[in-house]
Amino acid sequence: MAISTFKACVFGNPIAQSKSPIIHKMFAEQFDLPLEYVKREAPASGFVESAEVLFADPEALGANVTMPFKHDAFAWVNSLSSQAERAGAVNTIIRTKNGFIGDNSDGVGLVNDLLNHNIKIAGAKLLMIGAGGAAKGALPALLDASISSVHIYNRSHQKAVDLVNYTKEHSQAYISVYPRQTNQVKALELAEQTTPFDIIINATSLSLSNQLPALPDTIFEGCPAVYDMVYLNQDTVFLEKAKSLSCKTAIDGLGMLVEQAAHSFFLWFGKKPETREVYKYLRAISQSA
Repeated sequence: MAISTFKACVFGNPIAQSKSPIIHKMFAEQFDLPLEYVKREAPASGFVESAEVLFADPEALGANVTMPFKHDAFAWVNSLSSQAERAGAVNTIIRTKNGFIGDNSDGVGLVNDLLNHNIKIAGAKLLMIGAGGAAKGALPALLDASISSVHIYNRSHQKAVDLVNYTKEHSQAYISVYPRQTNQVKALELAEQTTPFDIIINATSLSLSNQLPALPDTIFEGCPAVYDMVYLNQDTVFLEKAKSLSCKTAIDGLGMLVEQAAHSFFLWFGKKPETREVYKYLRAISQSA
């Protein structure tokens, strides 16, 4: 059956704040694709039912999934990409003739945004602040990008250790492709930290409540690149702190949002959209809000 309009959505709860419909509308316009992309707020315990309603429509080609449904989507799909399997979560569902594939574009979005800002990833020494879903989702793509090492800091040190162990365990199946992934992820031991980091990433949501991670200033001083996955209409308190400590480049997560959406779009259509103008547009409307 010929499809007259492709349909997709983003599932979340809450979801009103999502910019995904704006982003995907601009992507589709680049290729003259008839895409209808909307927000869908699923009940807290109703992801499966909501997904089945969406995909009962033969024109529905896929979906994005945000909090709190990434693990529900992980369990619902028929098969997983290596990114999703290693991240333990799905944020992109792709409909195929043989069922539904779950992928995770978060880490790819982060890596592409870092590269867009001319930040060298290959060979870099990285500090990841946070050991929750955002950090877990980002690690596979960072490791695939040939980063030298990743140290993980979390308020609960055991949770950082748990993420290290999870990452090592779930990299085993990909050793032939990514042979360095078993020994380059470590939990941060502050007392032993002597050499500086090339990149520091805040993968916590602390900036949303105007809080800072409990780390000494010496960790940040002069760091070449500092990244906050949170984005607001102005610099987060984390980025303000980084700039005050002479960090060369301080970036928020808006570009990651655009780039992870671009990778989802590619997974659905096999077409890579141009992201620069979309990023500039979102930045402009956020600053005028």
